[in-house]
Amino acid sequence: MEEEELLGIGDYLAILKRRKMQLIVPAAIILLLSIGLALGLPSIYRSEATILIEQQEIPSELVRSTVTSYAGERIQVISQRVMTTENLGSIIENYGLFKEERDDTSLSLLAEKLRENIKLEMISADVVDPRSGRPTTATIAFTLAFSSKDSRIAQKVTNELVSLYLDENLRRRTQSALETSSFLGAEANKLKQEIADLETSLAKFKEKHVNNLPELQQLNMQLMERSERELTDTAQQIRSLEERKIYLQSELSQINPTSDLYNSRGDRVMGAEDRLMSLETEYLALATRYTENHPTLIKMKDEIEVLKMEVEANPSAKRNKTHADNPAYLQLETQLQATESELATLKSMRNDIKEKINDFENRLLQSPQVEREYRNLTRDYENALAKYQEVKAKQLEAELAESLERERKGEKFSLIEPPQLPEEPDKPNRIAILLLGFVFGIAGGIGNVFVKESMDDAIYGVKDVMVITKSPPLAVIPYIETSEDTRRHTNKTIAVLSSLIATLVLAIAAVHLFIKPMDVVLYIALRKMGIEIGQ
Repeated sequence: MEEEELLGIGDYLAILKRRKMQLIVPAAIILLLSIGLALGLPSIYRSEATILIEQQEIPSELVRSTVTSYAGERIQVISQRVMTTENLGSIIENYGLFKEERDDTSLSLLAEKLRENIKLEMISADVVDPRSGRPTTATIAFTLAFSSKDSRIAQKVTNELVSLYLDENLRRRTQSALETSSFLGAEANKLKQEIADLETSLAKFKEKHVNNLPELQQLNMQLMERSERELTDTAQQIRSLEERKIYLQSELSQINPTSDLYNSRGDRVMGAEDRLMSLETEYLALATRYTENHPTLIKMKDEIEVLKMEVEANPSAKRNKTHADNPAYLQLETQLQATESELATLKSMRNDIKEKINDFENRLLQSPQVEREYRNLTRDYENALAKYQEVKAKQLEAELAESLERERKGEKFSLIEPPQLPEEPDKPNRIAILLLGFVFGIAGGIGNVFVKESMDDAIYGVKDVMVITKSPPLAVIPYIETSEDTRRHTNKTIAVLSSLIATLVLAIAAVHLFIKPMDVVLYIALRKMGIEIGQ
């Protein structure tokens, strides 16, 4: 074992020379398999488009957009809406994808397979968040790519996907602005109706409590105080007039309402009532001396009857009634009547003032309750009005944002790199497959040699003999090849060379067909070596 560990380079070269076929055959097989794999795998073409997320042209301080979510979030939402089975089914139908699988595969499975061939990648950059002022990573663009065996189909499908993304973004932004504007308009109309109802309630409340409103409370107190002062003054005047009335009545009772009248001869002129009384007195005196049939008594009796009829027919002729003719009596009577009239007026005024005071007291008593109800109505009205003004302001902003989106002045997706027709396949990476095949072939050949050598107990050379016998051999006789050995070696050499030539031809064909044409490769190689080829 110690001798085996001390094998030199010559020993390894001898092993490789001895087992060169065991090295070449596995390496050639693996390399041929890798070439076959590289040539057999279908070419997959990838068409890619880059879409830039442009900020709105008008500063957000002037017109604020109704779309406030982050760009990455919006792109994911748009992807979910675009990548529906219905949309993908239309793409499959329009561009003839998966023709071999349509008959025995459901549309949902085909759509899922199409999703796997569509790649969306975000492009981010370090920015400062305007909301928090902190540095963050924001999505500024994204790429859309589609892979297909047909390069033209890859380009067309990518174009279709780009159109779907652009249209969906515009539709969603416009719809969001329109829905926001419509919602705020409906809310404004509701609040407007609520304000109208509150205004009606306030008007009815004011009409019902026109004298009990809170702003009239101070005025009601002042009016009540003034009425109380008027009541005090009126009461004082009534007391004074009542005292005057008593005084006038007392004076009037002491004066004879009538005064005696005399004719030119100095005789007293009596009225009808006085004459009636005088005749009755005289009649009674004469009746004691004469009979009833006496002519004088009959005449006096007739005269008495006439006077009675006159007195009854003319009540103003009665004494102590209205036939007062004493100037002093008449003056006092006039003063008394004026006093009584003024007294009646003041008493009526006093009653009116008392009613006013009672009315003011009721107003002041009802004021707290009225004020609470009035404040509640006013507060509801002011809150509704403030909310209405706020909603109207937001509605105006939403309408501006809607116009912004309709005129495409807001944030938008711009196609900065349209999908190109791919000239070279994206998959498979044939160079990598060939390189891996070459590496694995060499590794497999060396591994096969190592296994064969470790399992071989044969003796090759002087060293093996010395290891076994512990002494050097007496002589070394070389291997004598026969004609059969020579023929067998020649056949092996031809087979190996043929395999190498076939492998080289296949590799050159693979490079020419799937990587670069050989004339281009030769031209590049000559340029690298500094050799210029004339035009």
